[in-house]
Amino acid sequence: MSPNTFTIAAFAQGITYPGSKLDAATPIIQQSGWNTIIFGLFHIGRIKPPTNPPQIVGDIYFNDTLIISQGKYVADPSWPGAISKLKGGSVTTLLASFGGAKGWVYDFTTIQAIYESNHNSFDKTNLKRNLQLFHDMFPAITTIDMDNEDNYDVRSFVAFCQMLIGMGFTITFCPFEEDDFWTGSLVQLERSNPGAVVWWNLQCYAGGGSNDPETWAGYIQTALPKFNTDRYILASDWTRFWDTNQQLWDGHCPPDMQSSLAQFKGDGDSCIGGAFIWTIDQIFIFANSSKQHPGSGCDSSGGSQTAYVNAMLGLKPSDSV
Repeated sequence: MSPNTFTIAAFAQGITYPGSKLDAATPIIQQSGWNTIIFGLFHIGRIKPPTNPPQIVGDIYFNDTLIISQGKYVADPSWPGAISKLKGGSVTTLLASFGGAKGWVYDFTTIQAIYESNHNSFDKTNLKRNLQLFHDMFPAITTIDMDNEDNYDVRSFVAFCQMLIGMGFTITFCPFEEDDFWTGSLVQLERSNPGAVVWWNLQCYAGGGSNDPETWAGYIQTALPKFNTDRYILASDWTRFWDTNQQLWDGHCPPDMQSSLAQFKGDGDSCIGGAFIWTIDQIFIFANSSKQHPGSGCDSSGGSQTAYVNAMLGLKPSDSV
């Protein structure tokens, strides 16, 4: 990350899968002010806990859609090209995020199992073969985001990052807890691949609601006193959405998001390199959700990508571009 670049990022899920949804969404995304899109969430085929239908260990999924299996691309053939076309307008950077919430996702548990069952190596595994093909099929995606929430094993995690770095990817971390795990992993990667972990996407909502970028920058500097944390951490929030499980509105409207992010500005904000939101999909469906479930608490800007971008820009230091 350039020290003068202010990253405005959005996680994106099903809206970015190929077809009419992505075709329609692309110009809107490109014209709304985002400069970074994070595709989420990718997952790794597992044995435990069992799935129905069973998965092949090391295959690659995008949410519930099988993308790469046993060294072959098996998804929509138009998707790689559509992903490349998304990079345009204000969008300059594309990431792919692996992982997700504990209890639903077991990606890094599976990574450890693959690593240890292969004599502490990923060489010649189905996972490595599939990730190399992923790299080759999606050249517009240059960075892999590590949303590890299910298994904090430093050795296999670092080895996984090193494998991806060896393929040509850079790395971002996406923590919300376990600062010792994240800083310990950064220490090791700075020794083997200095500069390869290009920034941290800090979760400051839901389970990470008490997180503060300045505090996490302090964790990094304690572990690595000479490490430069200027513009290194992205703060975050989640957009307003109808929670189908709890049957209530959750997340923030743009004005509330601006207020929430504003708490991080001013006091030690040199570590803040931008912000990200979860998720852009929720913005696209807001209008329909608000019709079905009145009382969102948002005005019409609750469905505006530009309104969310502007809310995030309120965190921007004067010396950023």
